[in-house]
Amino acid sequence: MTVESRGPDRTLLFIGVGILALVAIAAAVVLLLGGREPESFPADSAEGVVQRYLAAFEEGDLEEAHASFSSEVRSEMDLDAYEQATRDYGMFPPDSSRRVLFDRTDTDGDRARVRLTIEEYFGGGPFGGGETYRSSREIRMVREDGSWRIDEPLIGIEPGPALAPDSFDQ
Repeated sequence: MTVESRGPDRTLLFIGVGILALVAIAAAVVLLLGGREPESFPADSAEGVVQRYLAAFEEGDLEEAHASFSSEVRSEMDLDAYEQATRDYGMFPPDSSRRVLFDRTDTDGDRARVRLTIEEYFGGGPFGGGETYRSSREIRMVREDGSWRIDEPLIGIEPGPALAPDSFDQ
């Protein structure tokens, strides 16, 4: 009895082509979605002030972050108090899975509200299965001497220590 070989099995060929196609699609998705740079806002805009504040906070430059606050917030929470509140709160690690998305800004004269969506990813491990949680946040802003300032105490993106009740009449 003679056994003839007719070349590679077509089923294996189709499986190999399918795997290569999936790898190519996954690489394209990563390149298109994963490689995007975050939007950069003009430095003199309300969004730009919030963006620079968050960058300074994440880099541990608390003096620069504190300078983003309005004069009223700075008078109620000086740099030493801000640094202490930050130590008490704790900082997120640099590889945190938190993303801040700018939704919109509502401006009324010298006041503005920057509306954000915060996405945080928890869990996962080596086999995935983590969860993404979304929450909304609104940052009050005021224009002082022609520049936007954050008009509420914050520790990172979270509300900071409470100020006197009459500090922010609105």
